[in-house]
Amino acid sequence: MSHLTLVLTSAIVNLEVLSKAVSRMGFELLENDFCRYYFGKKRKDYVIRLPGKFDAAIVEMEDGTYRIEADWDGDHVAKYIGRDGEILLKYYAVELAKSEAIKRGYSVSERQEGAAIVVTARDTDGSALHIECLGSGTFRCQPEHIAGEACMKYFELEKALGDIQEHHKTSAFWGGQSSLEKLRVQGRYLCG
Repeated sequence: MSHLTLVLTSAIVNLEVLSKAVSRMGFELLENDFCRYYFGKKRKDYVIRLPGKFDAAIVEMEDGTYRIEADWDGDHVAKYIGRDGEILLKYYAVELAKSEAIKRGYSVSERQEGAAIVVTARDTDGSALHIECLGSGTFRCQPEHIAGEACMKYFELEKALGDIQEHHKTSAFWGGQSSLEKLRVQGRYLCG
C-alpha cells in the first residue's frame, strides 16, 4: 500500500448511477412524477417511489448537482433510504466507483466488509485500488501490489469520485522505510 486517500462525494451528480443504486435497493427512480409528502403530492423531476405512504424526490440544484428531498420527520423514509439518505448515498457511492473504474478500463469486483462495501478496481498488471464505500458518500482508497509513484495512476479515479479530503503517501510510495527515514528532518517528513 503506497498511499491512502479519503474522498467525499457530497452531492449526487450522475442520474444514471443513481438509478442503478435505487434499483439495487429494490426501488424505482421515476421521471416527472408525483412525490408523496405528509402535506400532499407535488410533481418533481425525479422521484424514488418507496413502499408505504411517502417517497423521496431528487431535486436539481443551481450548480447542476442533485440533493435528496423528503419528509424526514418520523422514520418512514429513513427506514428505506437511511436518515438523510445515507444508505442511498452508500449505494450511490458503490455504483459511482464501479462506473468510474470501468470507464477507465479497470475490471471491478465488490465485497461486503463489515458495514462497508469494498469495490476493487484491478488493472491488467495485477495492481488494484481498493475503494471502501463507508456510507454517506465517503470513500477510503488504498492501492494493492504497487509501490512508488506507479500508484498515482489511480489518482484520476480517486479524483473522479469526489472531493479529496486527505491524501497520505506511505513508506511504500517512497521506496520503503529506509528511504522514508532519509526524508525525515527534525522529526518531520518532507513529503505530503
